[in-house]
Amino acid sequence: MLEDYLRAVSRLLPRSKRDDIIAELRDEILTRIEAKEAELGRVLTDAETEQLLRDFGHPIVVAARYRDGPQYGVGPALYPYWAFAVRFAVIIQVCVSVIVFAARILSGGDIAEAFGSAIGSGVTGAMTLIGFATVAAWLVERKGIKVDYLNAWRVQDLRFLDFAFWDWTDVQEWMAQMNSSKHGTMTAGFDFSDDFRAIGRSTTGRGIGTIVGGVVLLLWWVGLLRFGFSSISFDFGTLGLDPGALAQVDWPAFKAEVFGPFVAYFAALITYGMVVLVHPAGVRLRGAIDIVIGVMAIAISAWIGMSSSIAPVVGVDSVAELIERTLAMAAHPVPVPLTTVVTLILTFTAIGGFFRALRGLWAVVVGAYAERYRLAGQSA
Repeated sequence: MLEDYLRAVSRLLPRSKRDDIIAELRDEILTRIEAKEAELGRVLTDAETEQLLRDFGHPIVVAARYRDGPQYGVGPALYPYWAFAVRFAVIIQVCVSVIVFAARILSGGDIAEAFGSAIGSGVTGAMTLIGFATVAAWLVERKGIKVDYLNAWRVQDLRFLDFAFWDWTDVQEWMAQMNSSKHGTMTAGFDFSDDFRAIGRSTTGRGIGTIVGGVVLLLWWVGLLRFGFSSISFDFGTLGLDPGALAQVDWPAFKAEVFGPFVAYFAALITYGMVVLVHPAGVRLRGAIDIVIGVMAIAISAWIGMSSSIAPVVGVDSVAELIERTLAMAAHPVPVPLTTVVTLILTFTAIGGFFRALRGLWAVVVGAYAERYRLAGQSA
């Protein structure tokens, strides 16, 4: 019985220390057995020996005393990050499920079926995102990845903890505050509207939010996360939309065209968020990634509008044509011409990419001078 117990303990011990620890445990347990037998004046029965081993401790508990490194999936230092990421991811999934439910209803679908599908996709998606967040935290714990924010934190970034530890009481207080503000009165306590703005200004909040958003988009794009849009049969006329030539587009073929560039773009977003957390003082590094993300946004938008299979549908030959199509949509907004909407999305995405790249270039230049000044101050 003792050997069976020690064998179970040994399987849970580090291989390099296993023999020495088992020898130590064997001696200690045998000493206890001998002392108990001397006290009783007889040999212990099997039941008494098992009770002694039970008092000594379960093999898992005993082995845990000798194991090196963390013995938890999400440690106390990473738990607030994990909680923030999980809550943000679940909120995204809930919003998507509500949109899918509304789209099914507006398309003439059965309410019960639409509700069941939304609940199913929402729960599955939430579990998938929680699983990825947990695996990421586990890897950080096991691989010893340094999160520099824990050492270089700022007071202005601490507000993200409010959201990370929200509970139902906080939600009720927030709803009460929203209701009281509509009637011109305010309740005591936190200003939740200011809390949300502070989270947006928090470097940590932006970093985790960028990672979560990038991961959600990446998982959806590669097919690991399904929102349920593909199974919806849209009645564009009922919805007040005019798909135009987009209705004849081979969307699976188009996705195959842009699959790689979008994977790279989402990966760049995730990388940016990771850099914000791991190296928050890396202004130039973040600026360089901003340049890459901005250039990628410009390149993808330009390629879709000029060279892709849908370029003849959504592309424009000049700024004048873009303005003309925009004014035509403004003059006759219903049904909404989706071709013009896609064209405007591509245009504003490219413009946003340009300004992001410009911001990144500024960060690289200014960050270089700031770093040089900091190093000069340290050497003085």
